[in-house]
Amino acid sequence: MHPKMTLQQLRDLMAVVEHGGFRAAARALHVSQGGLTKSLARFEKEHGVSLIERHAKGVILTPQGEEFVRYARSVLFEANRTEEWLRRVREPRAPCVRLGVSIEPTLKFVPAVLADFRRVQPDVTLKLKQSVATELVAGVRDNRLEFAVTRIPLHFDASDMHVDVLIETESVVVGRSNYPLASATELSELVNCDWVILGEQDLPGAHDETIWELFQEQSLGAPRIAAVTDSLFGVLSMLIESDCLARLPRSVVRHPLAQGLLTALPLKRPVRRYSIALVHKASQQLTPEARTLAAMLASFARLTRST
Repeated sequence: MHPKMTLQQLRDLMAVVEHGGFRAAARALHVSQGGLTKSLARFEKEHGVSLIERHAKGVILTPQGEEFVRYARSVLFEANRTEEWLRRVREPRAPCVRLGVSIEPTLKFVPAVLADFRRVQPDVTLKLKQSVATELVAGVRDNRLEFAVTRIPLHFDASDMHVDVLIETESVVVGRSNYPLASATELSELVNCDWVILGEQDLPGAHDETIWELFQEQSLGAPRIAAVTDSLFGVLSMLIESDCLARLPRSVVRHPLAQGLLTALPLKRPVRRYSIALVHKASQQLTPEARTLAAMLASFARLTRST
């Protein structure tokens, strides 16, 4: 008898694809990396397919895998909707909105609209996840998040997403206010400095919010990475207390918590501008509570652009 496919096998596969590798997927699923690797290898063998190719920097889908994942995504979407309906019937509970936010929305957007949202929806709880753009987009795709307000990641595939660009902003190189090279105007002056990265080291593309791309553009080799952390507070603490540098949104330097403690280095070459957007699955309607919050965030962004 031909082996039957299970929803858990599909979820395992999609976790590896969305998280870019077995280690990050295993951590998200709370299983062992070895067990997850063996499970997918057994699935491929039992069904006579090759879905994933493993590389040093992560995984990529084979042509068979790309075709299969489209079907798997649709199956899991409907299965998740069914399970959510059963949970609501079985366990009625106060509504919530699961929102993902990158750095700038964490500091600026959400705090600005929270009070108004609470007045309109006093019984709704916000469940916030602050992370890098690649992880937030993955969270929206696999239904862990209803929507995200995030920087648009490099090489972003928006084919299955609704994307509403809110603002254009920029990142800068940041150090403590009395940093020895605070007057540096060229990135080449900073090649021997230590850098802190705000990101997830296990996710391919997670470094696209960091200094890596600037070093590569100017053919300066690899930056000296002192630490990688997914905590904004951790980055700020290391910058204030050490001679490390980081690439962060300019709004971080202007925030009351950092004013007088951090400075943006006056590099001559412009640091790339990027978009902050509201992202959700095109095939899935937001809940009424999520639609209200999304509308408030978009309205605040319009006001920000006009001032």
